[in-house]
This record gives sequence, C-alpha cells and structure tokens, in this order.
Amino acid sequence: MKIDFSNINLQYLIHFRDVAREDPDLAASMMGMSPELAKLLSQVPSDYLVKTSSVKIPLLTTRGDAIWWYRLFMALADENSDEVEAVLRAANLAVLS
Repeated sequence: MKIDFSNINLQYLIHFRDVAREDPDLAASMMGMSPELAKLLSQVPSDYLVKTSSVKIPLLTTRGDAIWWYRLFMALADENSDEVEAVLRAANLAVLS
C-alpha cells in the first residue's frame, strides 16, 4: 500500500503557521506544543514549509481522550446524527484538553 500524506501535512502546517502568527498560545494549545515552538513555526516561510512534502507519513496524530474518538467513530458508523452532534460539540473539551 502506498501511503502519501505529504499534501495533508503541508496544508496542516500552513494553516497552523497562520494561526501561530495570529495567536501563538492558541496554536500551541491546539497543536500540543510549547508556545516557543509555535512562535518558531509562525516565522517559517511558505517555500520552506513546502520542503515538508518529502515526508509521506502523517505528521499529525489523533489527540485527546480515546473514549471521545470511540464515541465519534461509533456514532458515525451507526449514522446516529444526534450522537455525532453531541460528540462534536464536546470536541474542544475532549481533543484540546
């Protein structure tokens, strides 16, 4: 199986670089890194971020409570829209804490 997350990785880093430029503390919290690292990310030029395209494996991982992910995937698989909405409303608390 050929796995290539390079485009997703690049888009992810570009987006969080832009968040870090606006609010390094928020970006740090969302990415699970120190504010110092978020500030470094905010300074990276786009043409240098493109160099991350050589990385094919995912640079992002699931975070947060495993029970949250379990509830989400079960609700999605069961096509239970009420549960999906309830779980997604809790996303900021579950995933970013």
